[in-house]
Amino acid sequence: MKLSNKTANIILALIIIISLGISTAFMFTKQGYHEDELLTYNLANSSKQLNTEGWNSPEDFNEYLAATEPHLFDYAQVYQNQIIDASHPPFYYALVHTVCSLFPNMFNKWLAYAVNLVMMTISLILLFNIGKRVTDNNLYALIATGGYAFSIACITTTIYLRMYATLTMFVLAFIYLTIKLFDRGRYVKFFEFIPLLPIVILGILTQYYFIMCAGLTGLVFLILQIKRKNAKSLILYIITAFIGAAIALIVYPFIIENVLGGNRGLGSLNISIDAITIVTYFAYKLGTYVQILAKDLFLGQAWLLGLCTLLAIGFGIFFRFVKKRKLPPKSLFVVVPGPAYFFIIAMLSPFNSDRYVMAALPLISMMYIFAFIRIFSLFNNSKVRVILPVIVMLASALGFVFVTPYYLYGKTSLNNPQTKNCLFVGTDMLEWNKCIDKFMLYDDTMIVQTSDMSPTLGAELEDFATKRGVITNGKITAFADAYMNTGNFDQTKADSITRISKDSELKSLDEVTVYISRLADKQKVIDYIKQNTQFKNAELIQADYSFDEFYNWYDYFVETESYCNVYRFYK
Repeated sequence: MKLSNKTANIILALIIIISLGISTAFMFTKQGYHEDELLTYNLANSSKQLNTEGWNSPEDFNEYLAATEPHLFDYAQVYQNQIIDASHPPFYYALVHTVCSLFPNMFNKWLAYAVNLVMMTISLILLFNIGKRVTDNNLYALIATGGYAFSIACITTTIYLRMYATLTMFVLAFIYLTIKLFDRGRYVKFFEFIPLLPIVILGILTQYYFIMCAGLTGLVFLILQIKRKNAKSLILYIITAFIGAAIALIVYPFIIENVLGGNRGLGSLNISIDAITIVTYFAYKLGTYVQILAKDLFLGQAWLLGLCTLLAIGFGIFFRFVKKRKLPPKSLFVVVPGPAYFFIIAMLSPFNSDRYVMAALPLISMMYIFAFIRIFSLFNNSKVRVILPVIVMLASALGFVFVTPYYLYGKTSLNNPQTKNCLFVGTDMLEWNKCIDKFMLYDDTMIVQTSDMSPTLGAELEDFATKRGVITNGKITAFADAYMNTGNFDQTKADSITRISKDSELKSLDEVTVYISRLADKQKVIDYIKQNTQFKNAELIQADYSFDEFYNWYDYFVETESYCNVYRFYK
Protein backbone atom coordinates (compact mmCIF):
# COMPACT_ATOMS: atom_id res chain seq x y z
CA MET A 1 0.00 0.00 0.00
CA LYS A 2 1.41 3.34 -1.10
CA LEU A 3 0.55 6.71 0.39
CA SER A 4 0.99 10.00 -1.38
CA ASN A 5 3.14 12.65 0.25
CA LYS A 6 0.07 14.81 0.88
CA THR A 7 -1.83 12.01 2.61
CA ALA A 8 1.27 11.03 4.60
CA ASN A 9 1.77 14.60 5.79
CA ILE A 10 -1.84 14.83 6.95
CA ILE A 11 -1.54 11.55 8.88
CA LEU A 12 1.80 12.67 10.34
CA ALA A 13 0.21 15.90 11.54
CA LEU A 14 -2.55 13.89 13.24
CA ILE A 15 0.02 11.61 14.87
CA ILE A 16 1.90 14.60 16.24
CA ILE A 17 -1.24 16.33 17.49
CA ILE A 18 -2.49 13.19 19.25
CA SER A 19 0.92 12.39 20.75
CA LEU A 20 1.41 15.90 22.12
CA GLY A 21 -2.20 15.89 23.28
CA ILE A 22 -1.53 12.75 25.33
CA SER A 23 1.59 14.33 26.81
CA THR A 24 -0.33 17.47 27.69
CA ALA A 25 -3.07 15.44 29.35
CA PHE A 26 -0.44 13.77 31.52
CA MET A 27 1.11 17.16 32.28
CA PHE A 28 -2.18 18.27 33.80
CA THR A 29 -1.85 15.38 36.27
CA LYS A 30 1.79 16.14 37.08
CA GLN A 31 1.91 17.28 40.72
CA GLY A 32 5.59 17.27 41.57
CA TYR A 33 9.06 17.65 40.19
CA HIS A 34 12.17 15.59 39.76
CA GLU A 35 15.07 17.33 41.48
CA ASP A 36 16.68 18.16 38.14
CA GLU A 37 13.47 19.68 36.81
CA LEU A 38 13.65 22.26 39.59
CA LEU A 39 17.30 22.78 38.71
CA THR A 40 16.22 23.46 35.13
CA TYR A 41 14.39 26.58 36.26
CA ASN A 42 17.05 27.61 38.74
CA LEU A 43 19.96 27.28 36.32
CA ALA A 44 17.99 28.90 33.50
CA ASN A 45 16.79 31.91 35.44
CA SER A 46 18.24 32.67 38.83
CA SER A 47 21.00 34.90 40.07
CA LYS A 48 19.70 34.48 43.63
CA GLN A 49 20.91 32.21 46.40
CA LEU A 50 18.55 31.00 49.09
CA ASN A 51 19.21 31.40 52.79
CA THR A 52 20.36 27.93 53.79
CA GLU A 53 20.81 28.94 57.41
CA GLY A 54 17.52 30.71 58.02
CA TRP A 55 14.12 31.71 56.70
CA ASN A 56 12.89 31.96 53.10
CA SER A 57 9.52 33.22 51.89
CA PRO A 58 7.51 31.90 48.91
CA GLU A 59 8.73 34.98 47.04
CA ASP A 60 12.33 33.94 47.71
CA PHE A 61 11.71 30.49 46.27
CA ASN A 62 9.84 31.91 43.31
CA GLU A 63 12.71 34.29 42.57
CA TYR A 64 15.09 31.33 42.84
CA LEU A 65 13.20 29.58 40.02
CA ALA A 66 11.61 32.34 37.90
CA ALA A 67 12.99 34.91 35.49
CA THR A 68 12.88 38.26 37.26
CA GLU A 69 13.98 41.80 36.57
CA PRO A 70 16.66 42.94 35.96
CA HIS A 71 17.66 39.52 34.60
CA LEU A 72 15.07 39.02 31.86
CA PHE A 73 16.76 37.74 28.70
CA ASP A 74 20.03 37.80 30.64
CA TYR A 75 21.94 35.11 28.80
CA ALA A 76 25.20 36.07 30.46
CA GLN A 77 23.66 34.96 33.76
CA VAL A 78 22.49 31.71 32.16
CA TYR A 79 26.04 31.11 30.94
CA GLN A 80 27.50 31.88 34.36
CA ASN A 81 25.07 29.50 36.08
CA GLN A 82 26.29 26.62 33.92
CA ILE A 83 29.92 27.42 34.72
CA ILE A 84 29.08 27.20 38.42
CA ASP A 85 27.02 24.02 38.04
CA ALA A 86 29.76 22.37 35.94
CA SER A 87 27.47 19.65 34.60
CA HIS A 88 25.88 20.74 31.33
CA PRO A 89 26.38 23.26 28.52
CA PRO A 90 24.11 26.32 28.32
CA PHE A 91 21.98 26.17 25.15
CA TYR A 92 18.94 24.33 26.57
CA TYR A 93 18.89 26.60 29.62
CA ALA A 94 18.97 29.60 27.29
CA LEU A 95 15.84 28.26 25.57
CA VAL A 96 14.04 27.82 28.88
CA HIS A 97 15.19 31.25 30.04
CA THR A 98 13.78 32.79 26.87
CA VAL A 99 10.33 31.34 27.51
CA CYS A 100 10.45 32.24 31.20
CA SER A 101 11.51 35.81 30.37
CA LEU A 102 8.33 36.17 28.33
CA PHE A 103 6.42 35.40 31.55
CA PRO A 104 8.45 37.22 34.24
CA ASN A 105 8.10 36.44 37.95
CA MET A 106 6.30 33.21 37.11
CA PHE A 107 7.22 29.63 37.93
CA ASN A 108 5.12 26.74 36.69
CA LYS A 109 5.52 23.46 34.84
CA TRP A 110 4.19 24.78 31.53
CA LEU A 111 7.09 27.10 30.72
CA ALA A 112 9.79 24.46 30.27
CA TYR A 113 7.16 22.13 28.83
CA ALA A 114 6.60 24.60 25.98
CA VAL A 115 10.21 24.04 24.90
CA ASN A 116 9.67 20.27 24.94
CA LEU A 117 6.51 20.56 22.84
CA VAL A 118 8.38 22.37 20.09
CA MET A 119 11.33 19.98 20.22
CA MET A 120 9.19 16.86 20.15
CA THR A 121 7.16 18.19 17.21
CA ILE A 122 10.37 18.65 15.23
CA SER A 123 11.66 15.26 16.44
CA LEU A 124 8.62 13.39 15.15
CA ILE A 125 8.86 15.16 11.79
CA LEU A 126 12.54 14.22 11.58
CA LEU A 127 11.84 10.62 12.61
CA PHE A 128 9.27 10.31 9.83
CA ASN A 129 11.71 11.70 7.28
CA ILE A 130 14.45 9.35 8.47
CA GLY A 131 12.06 6.43 8.06
CA LYS A 132 11.00 7.67 4.64
CA ARG A 133 14.58 7.97 3.40
CA VAL A 134 15.53 4.56 4.76
CA THR A 135 12.52 2.68 3.33
CA ASP A 136 11.31 4.93 0.49
CA ASN A 137 7.83 4.18 1.81
CA ASN A 138 5.55 6.73 3.49
CA LEU A 139 3.41 4.06 5.13
CA TYR A 140 6.34 2.32 6.77
CA ALA A 141 7.71 5.64 7.98
CA LEU A 142 4.31 6.55 9.46
CA ILE A 143 3.99 3.21 11.25
CA ALA A 144 7.44 3.66 12.79
CA THR A 145 6.76 7.28 13.74
CA GLY A 146 3.40 6.39 15.27
CA GLY A 147 4.91 3.50 17.20
CA TYR A 148 7.29 5.88 18.92
CA ALA A 149 4.91 8.86 19.14
CA PHE A 150 2.38 6.82 21.13
CA SER A 151 4.91 5.07 23.35
CA ILE A 152 5.70 5.65 27.00
CA ALA A 153 9.19 6.62 25.80
CA CYS A 154 7.92 9.57 23.79
CA ILE A 155 5.47 10.75 26.44
CA THR A 156 8.07 10.52 29.20
CA THR A 157 10.65 12.41 27.15
CA THR A 158 8.11 15.13 26.45
CA ILE A 159 6.92 15.63 30.02
CA TYR A 160 10.37 15.47 31.64
CA LEU A 161 11.42 19.09 32.02
CA ARG A 162 15.05 18.71 31.11
CA MET A 163 17.20 18.97 27.97
CA TYR A 164 16.55 15.46 26.67
CA ALA A 165 13.71 16.30 24.27
CA THR A 166 15.99 18.98 22.82
CA LEU A 167 18.89 16.51 22.66
CA THR A 168 16.64 13.99 20.89
CA MET A 169 15.76 16.59 18.28
CA PHE A 170 19.41 17.40 17.57
CA VAL A 171 20.36 13.71 17.41
CA LEU A 172 17.60 12.99 14.89
CA ALA A 173 18.45 16.13 12.92
CA PHE A 174 22.10 15.05 12.69
CA ILE A 175 21.15 11.55 11.51
CA TYR A 176 18.63 12.88 9.00
CA LEU A 177 21.12 15.32 7.48
CA THR A 178 23.76 12.59 7.36
CA ILE A 179 21.40 10.27 5.46
CA LYS A 180 20.48 13.13 3.15
CA LEU A 181 24.16 13.75 2.39
CA PHE A 182 24.68 10.02 1.89
CA ASP A 183 21.84 9.94 -0.62
CA ARG A 184 23.51 12.66 -2.66
CA GLY A 185 26.50 10.39 -3.23
CA ARG A 186 29.17 11.91 -5.45
CA TYR A 187 26.88 14.75 -6.46
CA VAL A 188 26.90 16.42 -3.07
CA LYS A 189 27.98 20.06 -3.08
CA PHE A 190 29.97 21.96 -0.48
CA PHE A 191 27.03 24.20 0.53
CA GLU A 192 24.91 21.11 1.32
CA PHE A 193 27.10 20.47 4.37
CA ILE A 194 26.36 23.90 5.84
CA PRO A 195 23.07 22.85 7.61
CA LEU A 196 25.09 20.23 9.49
CA LEU A 197 27.22 22.92 11.13
CA PRO A 198 24.59 24.53 13.45
CA ILE A 199 23.27 21.09 14.38
CA VAL A 200 26.72 20.03 15.57
CA ILE A 201 27.31 23.29 17.43
CA LEU A 202 23.93 23.43 19.19
CA GLY A 203 23.82 19.67 19.78
CA ILE A 204 27.09 19.79 21.69
CA LEU A 205 25.94 22.91 23.54
CA THR A 206 22.75 21.08 24.59
CA GLN A 207 24.11 17.87 26.07
CA TYR A 208 27.49 16.19 25.83
CA TYR A 209 26.00 12.81 24.91
CA PHE A 210 25.28 14.33 21.50
CA ILE A 211 28.99 13.86 20.75
CA MET A 212 28.69 10.11 21.23
CA CYS A 213 25.62 9.75 19.01
CA ALA A 214 27.15 11.98 16.35
CA GLY A 215 30.34 9.92 16.52
CA LEU A 216 28.45 6.65 16.03
CA THR A 217 26.51 8.12 13.11
CA GLY A 218 29.72 9.48 11.64
CA LEU A 219 31.32 6.06 11.97
CA VAL A 220 28.56 4.53 9.82
CA PHE A 221 28.97 7.34 7.29
CA LEU A 222 32.74 6.80 7.29
CA ILE A 223 32.48 3.07 6.60
CA LEU A 224 29.87 3.46 3.87
CA GLN A 225 31.73 6.25 2.12
CA ILE A 226 34.99 4.31 2.20
CA LYS A 227 33.13 1.40 0.68
CA ARG A 228 31.78 3.75 -1.97
CA LYS A 229 35.24 5.30 -2.42
CA ASN A 230 33.67 8.71 -2.00
CA ALA A 231 36.54 10.59 -0.38
CA LYS A 232 35.28 14.08 -1.22
CA SER A 233 32.00 13.71 0.68
CA LEU A 234 33.74 12.02 3.60
CA ILE A 235 36.36 14.76 3.94
CA LEU A 236 33.77 17.55 3.79
CA TYR A 237 31.67 15.72 6.39
CA ILE A 238 34.60 15.32 8.79
CA ILE A 239 35.74 18.92 8.33
CA THR A 240 32.22 20.22 8.99
CA ALA A 241 31.89 18.14 12.15
CA PHE A 242 35.27 19.28 13.49
CA ILE A 243 34.55 22.92 12.71
CA GLY A 244 31.23 22.63 14.55
CA ALA A 245 32.90 21.01 17.55
CA ALA A 246 35.61 23.67 17.57
CA ILE A 247 33.05 26.49 17.49
CA ALA A 248 31.13 24.85 20.34
CA LEU A 249 34.36 24.65 22.33
CA ILE A 250 35.11 28.31 21.65
CA VAL A 251 31.59 29.33 22.72
CA TYR A 252 31.77 27.22 25.88
CA PRO A 253 35.39 26.28 26.65
CA PHE A 254 34.39 24.50 29.87
CA ILE A 255 33.24 21.47 27.84
CA ILE A 256 36.48 19.53 28.37
CA GLU A 257 36.56 20.28 32.08
CA ASN A 258 32.90 19.27 32.49
CA VAL A 259 33.29 16.00 30.63
CA LEU A 260 36.59 14.90 32.20
CA GLY A 261 36.59 16.55 35.59
CA GLY A 262 33.07 17.74 36.40
CA ASN A 263 30.73 16.25 38.95
CA ARG A 264 29.13 14.09 36.26
CA GLY A 265 32.29 13.27 34.38
CA LEU A 266 35.07 10.77 34.78
CA GLY A 267 36.46 12.69 37.72
CA SER A 268 33.57 11.48 39.85
CA LEU A 269 34.82 7.90 39.50
CA ASN A 270 38.08 8.41 41.40
CA ILE A 271 37.52 5.48 43.71
CA SER A 272 39.10 2.06 44.22
CA ILE A 273 36.64 -0.82 43.75
CA ASP A 274 37.53 -4.47 43.26
CA ALA A 275 36.85 -6.24 39.95
CA ILE A 276 34.02 -8.49 41.16
CA THR A 277 32.06 -5.50 42.45
CA ILE A 278 32.54 -3.68 39.15
CA VAL A 279 31.46 -6.68 37.06
CA THR A 280 28.35 -7.41 39.11
CA TYR A 281 27.47 -3.71 39.36
CA PHE A 282 27.63 -3.28 35.60
CA ALA A 283 25.50 -6.41 35.20
CA TYR A 284 22.99 -4.75 37.52
CA LYS A 285 23.25 -1.52 35.48
CA LEU A 286 22.51 -3.41 32.29
CA GLY A 287 19.58 -5.15 33.96
CA THR A 288 18.23 -1.77 35.05
CA TYR A 289 18.41 -0.42 31.51
CA VAL A 290 16.72 -3.53 30.13
CA GLN A 291 13.86 -2.79 32.51
CA ILE A 292 13.84 0.82 31.36
CA LEU A 293 13.66 -0.24 27.70
CA ALA A 294 10.91 -2.73 28.47
CA LYS A 295 8.92 -0.09 30.33
CA ASP A 296 9.35 2.55 27.66
CA LEU A 297 8.66 0.47 24.55
CA PHE A 298 7.44 -3.03 25.48
CA LEU A 299 4.48 -2.63 27.86
CA GLY A 300 6.77 -2.96 30.86
CA GLN A 301 7.34 -6.63 30.04
CA ALA A 302 10.97 -7.76 29.84
CA TRP A 303 9.88 -11.09 28.35
CA LEU A 304 8.19 -9.26 25.47
CA LEU A 305 11.38 -7.29 24.84
CA GLY A 306 13.33 -10.56 24.80
CA LEU A 307 10.84 -12.25 22.44
CA CYS A 308 10.81 -9.33 20.00
CA THR A 309 14.61 -9.18 20.07
CA LEU A 310 14.94 -12.90 19.32
CA LEU A 311 12.41 -12.64 16.47
CA ALA A 312 14.15 -9.60 14.99
CA ILE A 313 17.58 -11.25 15.15
CA GLY A 314 16.31 -14.67 14.01
CA PHE A 315 14.46 -13.36 10.99
CA GLY A 316 17.35 -11.01 10.25
CA ILE A 317 19.62 -14.03 9.93
CA PHE A 318 16.95 -15.78 7.85
CA PHE A 319 16.67 -12.88 5.40
CA ARG A 320 20.43 -12.48 5.12
CA PHE A 321 21.53 -16.08 4.69
CA VAL A 322 18.44 -17.93 3.42
CA LYS A 323 16.62 -15.29 1.38
CA LYS A 324 19.93 -13.60 0.47
CA ARG A 325 18.35 -10.20 1.09
CA LYS A 326 20.72 -7.65 2.55
CA LEU A 327 19.67 -4.63 4.53
CA PRO A 328 19.90 -1.42 2.52
CA PRO A 329 23.02 0.53 3.53
CA LYS A 330 20.95 3.46 4.81
CA SER A 331 19.31 1.20 7.40
CA LEU A 332 22.62 1.17 9.27
CA PHE A 333 21.95 4.78 10.31
CA VAL A 334 19.04 3.39 12.37
CA VAL A 335 20.45 0.00 13.34
CA VAL A 336 23.86 1.15 14.61
CA PRO A 337 23.61 4.54 16.42
CA GLY A 338 20.47 3.78 18.47
CA PRO A 339 21.38 0.42 20.07
CA ALA A 340 25.10 1.26 20.33
CA TYR A 341 24.31 4.59 22.02
CA PHE A 342 21.89 2.82 24.37
CA PHE A 343 24.41 0.16 25.39
CA ILE A 344 27.36 2.54 25.81
CA ILE A 345 25.32 4.99 27.86
CA ALA A 346 23.94 2.13 29.95
CA MET A 347 27.49 1.19 30.85
CA LEU A 348 28.95 4.69 31.30
CA SER A 349 26.11 6.80 32.68
CA PRO A 350 26.81 8.17 36.16
CA PHE A 351 23.35 7.05 37.27
CA ASN A 352 20.92 4.45 35.97
CA SER A 353 18.12 6.55 34.54
CA ASP A 354 15.90 6.54 31.47
CA ARG A 355 16.78 10.17 30.74
CA TYR A 356 20.28 9.29 29.57
CA VAL A 357 19.01 6.99 26.80
CA MET A 358 15.97 9.01 25.73
CA ALA A 359 17.68 10.19 22.55
CA ALA A 360 18.25 6.59 21.44
CA LEU A 361 14.67 5.40 21.96
CA PRO A 362 13.12 6.78 18.72
CA LEU A 363 15.77 4.91 16.71
CA ILE A 364 15.38 1.70 18.73
CA SER A 365 11.59 1.87 18.35
CA MET A 366 11.97 2.41 14.60
CA MET A 367 14.46 -0.45 14.34
CA TYR A 368 12.08 -2.97 15.92
CA ILE A 369 9.12 -1.80 13.85
CA PHE A 370 11.11 -2.00 10.62
CA ALA A 371 12.25 -5.49 11.61
CA PHE A 372 8.63 -6.60 11.93
CA ILE A 373 7.69 -4.88 8.69
CA ARG A 374 10.30 -7.11 7.01
CA ILE A 375 8.89 -10.16 8.74
CA PHE A 376 5.35 -9.34 7.60
CA SER A 377 6.65 -8.84 4.04
CA LEU A 378 6.88 -12.64 3.87
CA PHE A 379 3.09 -12.68 3.58
CA ASN A 380 1.78 -11.91 0.11
CA ASN A 381 -1.73 -11.23 1.40
CA SER A 382 -2.17 -7.44 1.74
CA LYS A 383 -4.87 -7.94 4.38
CA VAL A 384 -2.40 -9.78 6.60
CA ARG A 385 0.04 -6.89 6.29
CA VAL A 386 -2.55 -4.52 7.70
CA ILE A 387 -2.23 -6.43 10.97
CA LEU A 388 1.12 -4.80 11.76
CA PRO A 389 -0.05 -1.18 12.08
CA VAL A 390 -3.02 -2.47 14.06
CA ILE A 391 -0.66 -4.33 16.41
CA VAL A 392 1.49 -1.22 16.82
CA MET A 393 -1.49 0.95 17.71
CA LEU A 394 -2.91 -1.69 20.06
CA ALA A 395 0.46 -2.10 21.78
CA SER A 396 0.68 1.67 22.19
CA ALA A 397 -2.75 1.79 23.80
CA LEU A 398 -1.95 -1.14 26.09
CA GLY A 399 1.27 0.58 27.08
CA PHE A 400 -0.71 3.24 28.92
CA VAL A 401 -2.77 0.53 30.64
CA PHE A 402 0.22 -1.42 31.97
CA VAL A 403 2.71 1.42 32.44
CA THR A 404 2.48 4.91 33.91
CA PRO A 405 4.88 7.49 32.45
CA TYR A 406 7.68 8.62 34.71
CA TYR A 407 7.90 12.02 36.40
CA LEU A 408 4.22 12.57 37.18
CA TYR A 409 4.39 12.12 40.96
CA GLY A 410 1.25 13.10 42.85
CA LYS A 411 1.30 10.30 45.43
CA THR A 412 2.25 12.60 48.27
CA SER A 413 -0.03 14.40 50.71
CA LEU A 414 2.52 17.19 51.12
CA ASN A 415 0.76 19.43 48.62
CA ASN A 416 -1.76 20.15 51.39
CA PRO A 417 0.25 21.72 54.23
CA GLN A 418 -0.93 21.05 57.77
CA THR A 419 0.84 24.08 59.23
CA LYS A 420 1.63 27.59 58.03
CA ASN A 421 5.39 27.34 58.44
CA CYS A 422 8.03 24.79 57.61
CA LEU A 423 11.46 23.72 58.87
CA PHE A 424 13.80 21.69 56.65
CA VAL A 425 16.69 19.80 58.21
CA GLY A 426 19.16 18.33 55.74
CA THR A 427 22.86 17.72 55.27
CA ASP A 428 25.49 19.49 53.20
CA MET A 429 24.22 17.55 50.19
CA LEU A 430 21.75 20.42 49.65
CA GLU A 431 18.69 18.18 49.71
CA TRP A 432 16.37 21.18 50.11
CA ASN A 433 16.82 21.65 46.38
CA LYS A 434 14.46 18.72 45.84
CA CYS A 435 11.55 20.17 47.80
CA ILE A 436 11.31 23.80 46.72
CA ASP A 437 7.90 23.38 45.09
CA LYS A 438 6.54 22.16 48.44
CA PHE A 439 8.21 24.95 50.41
CA MET A 440 6.43 27.54 48.27
CA LEU A 441 3.17 26.41 49.88
CA TYR A 442 4.20 27.69 53.32
CA ASP A 443 4.26 31.25 54.65
CA ASP A 444 7.93 30.84 55.56
CA THR A 445 10.45 28.00 55.43
CA MET A 446 13.59 27.77 57.53
CA ILE A 447 16.48 25.71 56.12
CA VAL A 448 19.18 24.32 58.39
CA GLN A 449 21.77 21.58 58.07
CA THR A 450 23.12 18.87 60.32
CA SER A 451 26.44 17.08 60.11
CA ASP A 452 24.90 13.88 61.49
CA MET A 453 24.31 11.56 58.55
CA SER A 454 21.95 8.59 58.69
CA PRO A 455 23.71 5.77 60.58
CA THR A 456 21.78 3.11 58.64
CA LEU A 457 22.23 4.41 55.10
CA GLY A 458 25.42 2.51 54.36
CA ALA A 459 23.99 -0.83 55.49
CA GLU A 460 20.78 -0.19 53.55
CA LEU A 461 22.75 0.52 50.40
CA GLU A 462 24.74 -2.66 50.85
CA ASP A 463 21.56 -4.67 51.40
CA PHE A 464 19.87 -3.00 48.44
CA ALA A 465 22.76 -3.84 46.12
CA THR A 466 23.18 -7.39 47.41
CA LYS A 467 19.51 -8.18 46.78
CA ARG A 468 20.02 -7.12 43.17
CA GLY A 469 23.00 -9.35 42.55
CA VAL A 470 25.89 -6.98 43.22
CA ILE A 471 28.74 -8.63 45.12
CA THR A 472 29.61 -5.58 47.14
CA ASN A 473 32.54 -6.68 49.29
CA GLY A 474 31.66 -3.65 51.37
CA LYS A 475 32.44 -1.27 48.52
CA ILE A 476 29.03 -0.28 47.16
CA THR A 477 28.53 2.36 49.83
CA ALA A 478 31.75 4.08 48.78
CA PHE A 479 30.69 3.74 45.15
CA ALA A 480 27.41 5.50 45.88
CA ASP A 481 29.17 8.13 47.98
CA ALA A 482 31.43 8.94 45.03
CA TYR A 483 28.35 10.06 43.15
CA MET A 484 26.41 11.64 45.99
CA ASN A 485 29.45 13.64 47.05
CA THR A 486 30.33 14.51 43.43
CA GLY A 487 33.69 12.82 43.76
CA ASN A 488 34.81 14.99 46.66
CA PHE A 489 35.56 13.10 49.86
CA ASP A 490 36.83 16.14 51.73
CA GLN A 491 33.70 18.25 51.86
CA THR A 492 33.37 20.54 54.83
CA LYS A 493 30.50 19.41 56.99
CA ALA A 494 27.93 22.11 57.67
CA ASP A 495 26.03 22.18 60.95
CA SER A 496 23.58 25.05 61.38
CA ILE A 497 20.87 23.13 63.24
CA THR A 498 21.81 24.98 66.43
CA ARG A 499 20.12 28.08 64.97
CA ILE A 500 16.68 26.63 65.66
CA SER A 501 17.19 26.86 69.44
CA LYS A 502 17.68 30.64 69.20
CA ASP A 503 15.46 31.70 66.32
CA SER A 504 12.82 34.21 67.43
CA GLU A 505 10.37 33.50 64.61
CA LEU A 506 10.42 29.79 65.35
CA LYS A 507 9.81 30.51 69.03
CA SER A 508 6.65 32.45 68.14
CA LEU A 509 5.03 29.44 66.46
CA ASP A 510 2.69 26.91 68.06
CA GLU A 511 3.35 24.29 65.40
CA VAL A 512 5.61 23.71 62.42
CA THR A 513 5.99 21.13 59.66
CA VAL A 514 9.46 19.58 59.77
CA TYR A 515 11.09 17.89 56.78
CA ILE A 516 13.96 15.62 57.82
CA SER A 517 16.15 14.54 54.91
CA ARG A 518 16.68 10.86 54.27
CA LEU A 519 20.44 11.44 54.55
CA ALA A 520 20.20 12.95 58.01
CA ASP A 521 20.12 11.07 61.30
CA LYS A 522 16.38 11.23 61.85
CA GLN A 523 16.33 10.32 65.51
CA LYS A 524 19.05 12.80 66.45
CA VAL A 525 17.18 15.57 64.66
CA ILE A 526 13.90 14.72 66.41
CA ASP A 527 15.61 14.58 69.77
CA TYR A 528 17.40 17.87 69.17
CA ILE A 529 14.19 19.68 68.25
CA LYS A 530 12.34 18.34 71.29
CA GLN A 531 15.19 19.17 73.65
CA ASN A 532 16.05 22.62 72.32
CA THR A 533 12.73 24.14 71.25
CA GLN A 534 9.23 24.47 72.66
CA PHE A 535 8.01 21.71 70.31
CA LYS A 536 7.81 18.69 72.58
CA ASN A 537 5.40 16.61 70.46
CA ALA A 538 5.65 15.20 66.98
CA GLU A 539 3.33 13.28 64.70
CA LEU A 540 4.32 11.71 61.40
CA ILE A 541 2.69 13.31 58.36
CA GLN A 542 4.42 11.22 55.72
CA ALA A 543 7.11 8.58 56.02
CA ASP A 544 9.91 8.25 53.53
CA TYR A 545 9.47 5.45 51.04
CA SER A 546 11.45 2.22 51.31
CA PHE A 547 14.44 1.25 49.21
CA ASP A 548 12.53 -1.90 48.31
CA GLU A 549 10.04 0.15 46.28
CA PHE A 550 12.79 0.94 43.76
CA TYR A 551 14.89 -1.22 41.47
CA ASN A 552 17.42 1.56 41.00
CA TRP A 553 19.01 3.27 43.99
CA TYR A 554 19.37 6.51 42.03
CA ASP A 555 15.61 6.73 41.51
CA TYR A 556 15.23 6.65 45.25
CA PHE A 557 17.53 9.61 45.80
CA VAL A 558 15.94 11.87 43.20
CA GLU A 559 12.31 10.90 43.83
CA THR A 560 11.37 14.12 45.57
CA GLU A 561 8.25 12.67 47.16
CA SER A 562 10.25 9.93 48.85
CA TYR A 563 13.21 11.83 50.12
CA CYS A 564 12.13 13.02 53.56
CA ASN A 565 10.35 11.95 56.69
CA VAL A 566 7.87 14.74 57.38
CA TYR A 567 6.45 15.55 60.81
CA ARG A 568 4.13 18.02 62.45
CA PHE A 569 5.83 19.34 65.60
CA TYR A 570 3.72 21.17 68.16
CA LYS A 571 3.88 22.40 71.72
